[in-house]
Amino acid sequence: MRNGTLADRNPVASHLEDLHSVIRRATFVFLIASAITTIWIEAILYDWALSQSPSGALSVYGPYDWIEMRIMAVIIIASVFTLPFFSIDLRIFANAGLLPNERRWLDSYLILNAIIVPIILYWVWFSMIPNYIQAGIQFDSITSVIPRYDASEIFSLASGISWILILTFTSTLFLSLSRLFGLVEEGRSRFRNRVYGIVGGLLILTLPEIFEGLRIMIAISVLVTAETISRTVPEGPLGLRNPSFSPFTDKDGQIQRIALVDCSCEGACPSFNENWLQQKIPILRPNALCLDENEQIALREMMLRNSLNRLTITGCNGYPLPVDIRSMIESNQTQLDGLNWLDEAKSQSKSWRKQSLQYYSAEYRESP
Repeated sequence: MRNGTLADRNPVASHLEDLHSVIRRATFVFLIASAITTIWIEAILYDWALSQSPSGALSVYGPYDWIEMRIMAVIIIASVFTLPFFSIDLRIFANAGLLPNERRWLDSYLILNAIIVPIILYWVWFSMIPNYIQAGIQFDSITSVIPRYDASEIFSLASGISWILILTFTSTLFLSLSRLFGLVEEGRSRFRNRVYGIVGGLLILTLPEIFEGLRIMIAISVLVTAETISRTVPEGPLGLRNPSFSPFTDKDGQIQRIALVDCSCEGACPSFNENWLQQKIPILRPNALCLDENEQIALREMMLRNSLNRLTITGCNGYPLPVDIRSMIESNQTQLDGLNWLDEAKSQSKSWRKQSLQYYSAEYRESP
């Protein structure tokens, strides 16, 4: 959670239980929707087929095609019915861990998809397919020959497009949430790769035969689309959302967890290149830590989650920070200090800043 006190924070196991409850409720809704849909699925398919070709140009040829159509229709209808409930439930679960601008992004994405997905599905099933059939009748008509089209093939085309749309929405949502929670960063793409494997595998293995030869291309297109949309997620207030805080040993032999705050002070403080450091010390990059409440909330959360021992600010010595932030740092038994670059005229020199950082990082060595 990103707000509240330490006592209000749930352990990781509790959050995993909450996430499991979300998935369990979504599964329950899917099963209930599937059971209800099964009761009326024959009437639904008959009315749909009749609406596509009132002249009776659609026929079912294969002995098992009707069963396959029923099963696929149940899955699609139940999935479309479950997605809104799942999205709302997942939004409630994620709400406590998001900052205001992140909540706005997620709300916009969910609302936009709640409008676009039904419109596209309606267009596919009740506009694209009838036009497709009518075009086929016009181009393939032969005198004295009554055309007949395989309803299962037409249904496979529409159901495949629907399945692609559902998986695109789902994969984009999971990738976006993983970015919001800091689970996808450079060098930390394990969760993203799992989403790629699951979604890509489902598309390649489950798309109907009518998409034969296009499955890999479709899978790649869906994953690229999901990745592109997820990259529009707002950046973290401190840069990396989930930096790795490896333990270091200081000159006294004590184990420390440290972070270097490269606060720009709204552009007043000169920045630095992380390659100047002799150790791979995590770097937080706020814009104005003293003024931005979101950056303060993110810093508080990061310190409590990672049990930092030392926090060094490049521009000042930490005293300009608000009293409540400094009190939280003290109560967390974290040493707060700084390099005071804003008070040093030499800090305008790039070589001087590099030397200052190298002197600072030389105090530590990576723990074995």
